Amino acid sequence: MNIKELIARNLQNKGIKYFTRPSFYFLLKILTAFWRPQKGRWPQKISLSFYLDLLHRAYRKKQPVVWTNVYTPPELIWALGGIPFMPEIFAAVAASLGLAPFFLKKAGEAWYSTDLCSFHRGALGMMHSRLVPPPDLVLATSQLCDGAVKFLEAASAFYQCPFYLLHIPYPVTSPAKAQTWLAEELTALARDLKPLLLVMPQTINKVANHSNQAREHLLAVNQLRQQIPSPYRGSEALSDVTMHLLALGTTYGTAFYRHLEDNLSERVKNKRPVLPQQKYRLLWLHFRPYYPNFLFDFLEKHHGAAVAFEEVNAVTWEKLSVDDFWFSLAAKILANPLWGPAERRVVQAVSLARLYQVHGVIHFAQGGCRQSNGSVFLLRETLRRHKIPFLNLEGDCIDERNFMAGQTMTRLESFLELLEG
Repeated sequence: MNIKELIARNLQNKGIKYFTRPSFYFLLKILTAFWRPQKGRWPQKISLSFYLDLLHRAYRKKQPVVWTNVYTPPELIWALGGIPFMPEIFAAVAASLGLAPFFLKKAGEAWYSTDLCSFHRGALGMMHSRLVPPPDLVLATSQLCDGAVKFLEAASAFYQCPFYLLHIPYPVTSPAKAQTWLAEELTALARDLKPLLLVMPQTINKVANHSNQAREHLLAVNQLRQQIPSPYRGSEALSDVTMHLLALGTTYGTAFYRHLEDNLSERVKNKRPVLPQQKYRLLWLHFRPYYPNFLFDFLEKHHGAAVAFEEVNAVTWEKLSVDDFWFSLAAKILANPLWGPAERRVVQAVSLARLYQVHGVIHFAQGGCRQSNGSVFLLRETLRRHKIPFLNLEGDCIDERNFMAGQTMTRLESFLELLEG
């Protein structure tokens, strides 16, 4: 029996009762506090501490736990006095620990179709395993995909808790009207949730200030990543994206990006890139496969190809306003280029490709993600007109059974040969 099977057996038998105890995460928090990592690894300690603290608080049930989908601004829930929990993120965490097959099997046993996005199937499997903190309410936003809304609606029914859907308008014909409309919807939502969540002005002030501080550090990080050769591994950046998806508005988010900025500044100053012999620079679109795989080692160590930047780490929003929080939060939501016409995403991809001086663009086509895959043709044709090589790499972020190693390696080698030419 290998380690994955051993963990899965413990989960199925007696392990769940330990993983759902607040004391388990409290003990891990204490142990993490004594961890003294190397100077360059402090961001990893902060992110680990954040997730342990989040789970500890969620299982203690001292604050309402709010399930929501990725790209719902975490500041919204932190400001409302709740604890945001994004099951899609924890499906990725499970995949990184080699546990995704166990939870995907659980979802299959509950008759969820394999056509569903594996982020949602993995989260559904965790839900049916009773391994995740149960929500006090579920808050879904209509961006970016319909699958997330339906998944969260099913979770609401499963836990028999209130379900709220925040409709995000398309910022097309009148962006100003869309922002005003959404700000009014956010204000009404905060008012309706008062019986469930405690909204206090000082909480909003703290959340907005922490979010703005983290944003400034993230902007500095992104500017440092323009350096050639690259000071930051793309595989790490694609894992660390969860911090700005979930931790913005907290002290953890601010500390994480401050330390990351310091680390990259030191790397650039002392000329210590993560990959000394960088032959190619790449832009990565969408997320990465989170289970153990050879993909980034193959690119970096065998071909000198560094992922210089990723679209999901771009800062597209302005500072949040303490005086008009809901209006500025509406602006942040609508500034997401992955929402609205596909041309918005394409324009950003071309801009990032130029800014980071990349040799090519890779789009990781997550199976079941209609929202992302639907813009591939427009991405390919536009990048071709700009003479930027493009590869649509099909795979799966969570379900390792859908990762075709041989085919993936062949396609990557062909793409890198194209860059050589």
